[in-house]
Amino acid sequence: MPLFIEPDAGVSPILQVIQSARHELNVGVYYMTDRPILRAIQAAKARGVDVRVIIEGKPYGMQSWQVKKEEREIEATGAQLHLAPYRFTSHGNQWSFYHAKYLASNHEAEIGNPNFSWSDFHDARNYLYVTKNPEVVKAVNAVFNADWNNRRAPAWTHKVLVLSPGTSVHQIVQVIDQPGPIDIEDEEIGPYAPTLDAIAAKGKLARVIMPANINAQDQKDARFLEAHGVQVRLLPVKPIYVHSKLVVGKSIAYIGSENLTRTSLEGNREIGLLLNGRDIAKLKAQFNKDWRAAQ
Repeated sequence: MPLFIEPDAGVSPILQVIQSARHELNVGVYYMTDRPILRAIQAAKARGVDVRVIIEGKPYGMQSWQVKKEEREIEATGAQLHLAPYRFTSHGNQWSFYHAKYLASNHEAEIGNPNFSWSDFHDARNYLYVTKNPEVVKAVNAVFNADWNNRRAPAWTHKVLVLSPGTSVHQIVQVIDQPGPIDIEDEEIGPYAPTLDAIAAKGKLARVIMPANINAQDQKDARFLEAHGVQVRLLPVKPIYVHSKLVVGKSIAYIGSENLTRTSLEGNREIGLLLNGRDIAKLKAQFNKDWRAAQ
């Protein structure tokens, strides 16, 4: 199955994409510290794969020495490293990040929720998707190349991916607005009127799960949703932390790096996918398990 749920799947789906790369591997991720991933990249480089990596230069809450250590460890693999373009880096009054989590070879791509760190594959709820769909693979590589060269992503990539900044708000709201019940599992849900209002409009047809340690703003947003009939539950942060970014309905679902916040949808570099078919049942089954465990 190309859809994987963490922490059950572990880091294996990421390693498989790296190990199957033959000529080129492009990695765009908020941060990357997982030892098995770094070793796999080093092995790919040793067998002649051209590996390029983009990471966020100023991750929220991380010290500069931690980022420098991350840079050294990535460069030690032999990969070429770029920090995120300036427009995706917080400065002055602007808050924006290179918050995507993806990698792609010439024939395969992975897109999802997890950062490439140990915790995201071992004690956090995350969803990721691995695909050989040539249109998706081409789009992911096109976005990477644009960011590598500090250019805008081609317009056509917004039709293939849920891509921020750009059209992602409209795409995610369409997922929320689909007929019937809607389930949302997200680390952060606001404050952002387009998505909050769309969820509120679903009323009792909407269920929302967030981590139990949400901040005061998310608590306020949760009360707003509950006032409109939305069912909201919080999942304890242990043993599994809600890092997921999931919206799933009867016929279509979204997974990706976008949280439902203004910064994430309007300022950050984010990449997601719209899913359907058999993936819907698998996502709903996991959501229902988490719903029963939440309070």
